[in-house]
Amino acid sequence: MGEAARRETARKAEAGFRAGRYVGADGLNALVDLGDQRVPVPFATAWVPQINEAVTVLAIDGVMRLIGPTVPKPGIGVVETINAEKTSAVVQTDFGTYTLSVAPTDPAPSSGDTVGIHWSSQPWCTLLLDVPDPEEPAPDPSGGPGGEVKTAEFRAIDTGSTDRGSARWWQPQPWSSESTFGAWFYGSQIKDTIPAGAEFVSLQFFVAWDRRRYGGSRFTLHSDATKGGVPAMSGYTVWNPDGGWQTPPDPAGWFNALKAGGDRFGVGLNQGGYEQFKSLAQDGMSGALRISWR
Repeated sequence: MGEAARRETARKAEAGFRAGRYVGADGLNALVDLGDQRVPVPFATAWVPQINEAVTVLAIDGVMRLIGPTVPKPGIGVVETINAEKTSAVVQTDFGTYTLSVAPTDPAPSSGDTVGIHWSSQPWCTLLLDVPDPEEPAPDPSGGPGGEVKTAEFRAIDTGSTDRGSARWWQPQPWSSESTFGAWFYGSQIKDTIPAGAEFVSLQFFVAWDRRRYGGSRFTLHSDATKGGVPAMSGYTVWNPDGGWQTPPDPAGWFNALKAGGDRFGVGLNQGGYEQFKSLAQDGMSGALRISWR
């Protein structure tokens, strides 16, 4: 290796942050005013700013990426007031008070309710619904081999999407897309509740769509209780569910892998799609599991 090549190999990358102003889009690039220049900058995440919003640009060796806003964007808040039409609300968050459009829900949010906040393109909020539980399966009249049927609901504690090859949790929504793993995490609550000897009765998964596009989501189970590294994914099944409580293609297989003694901890998306599911900030029921056993 020549001296020039050695110097280039040893050189450290030059990186820095710049504040700019988003003024629109040109194809798949953001148009950002940086000083007196208007520069096309690739998006690093799925977040799209509002026109004239201040943004942060990361430059590494002259290659720029729009990585986010210059101020925090809280994911949840509490409604202070809401107009009579239920279309606009004043929402208090840990980072200040915002006036936001309200997504239609039944029931509509009211003062004191907790809402999830979506900031991309046009900010809006939605009521974090406490969805009524479906009817519990009737116990086996004969008592069954295990007797009484028990039912529990397990809500996800975290969600997100990462690159397949490295742990880069760049998106709080679980996505099914090329080179991406999406995931719902539940901690150890399922294994702490359902014993290894339990017998399967039923299992449902709460589907909270954010953007439904082309179908082909590859649902699977993964190895991690909490978000951190890249989770190991099991074999997948293509599933195109409707919203709300749905039964996955292999509910008994999910049950056996998730209960105590099983080797899986959460639900995942092994590429596929392209589809987007809501984060917990958008819908606290996203990815909830409703499981009955005896």
